[in-house]
Amino acid sequence: MRLTESALRHLIRRTLLEKSWADFHAPKGKTIPIDPTDFATNTPNVRDLDEEIFDLIQIAYQDVELTPASEEGPATFGNIKIQSPGDLPYKYTIMKGADIDEDPDPDYFRGGKMVKGRFKLGIVGHDGTRAAIDRYLEETAADLKAGAIAEMSGKIAHIMITRHGVPAVQTEEAVEAMLGKDVDWRGRHPDEKYAARYGPDYETWYCRGISGACGGEHMKILLGGI
Repeated sequence: MRLTESALRHLIRRTLLEKSWADFHAPKGKTIPIDPTDFATNTPNVRDLDEEIFDLIQIAYQDVELTPASEEGPATFGNIKIQSPGDLPYKYTIMKGADIDEDPDPDYFRGGKMVKGRFKLGIVGHDGTRAAIDRYLEETAADLKAGAIAEMSGKIAHIMITRHGVPAVQTEEAVEAMLGKDVDWRGRHPDEKYAARYGPDYETWYCRGISGACGGEHMKILLGGI
């Protein structure tokens, strides 16, 4: 079957827009910007940037339970906002990635957006290797110390506070102003072991967007913003 001229132009346009990591020609080890338009298409059965980045997100969130096991099937894990390659770039307007090992695929990804005039870190992806995780942690700390913000909890908050000394936004009013949302302010961490370890500069914990008890894994802290 012969293609019409308009159909051929459409096919060529889709092919040119169909970007993969290799199309960036990024130097090894260098973090480069990724634009939302780089996810312009998602052709079925073609492994492009959508699939490459989605795989990194799946690894980074492989322990985050989305739905519990039930009679209908096993538990599912991943990121609540990006559950398929076609969900990218979602609402993320500022993104970056890096290839830091021998193979040609990306190994680290970070996405976020501007909120109230500040870069708010959001989703992350990595290939699970120590080198990629270290890059993720180091660049996250650097961004936060440079004025970006991120709501954090659990292990990642602990690492940013104890290993990297990332400061916390100090008042309920400042947190709500930066987020543009109300929070359930709690102040001192409810677990005395962590409260003593973090000290008075991190008595800024809160909850938001949940129902039921505010504590444990639901506790958040807004880091960065200096």
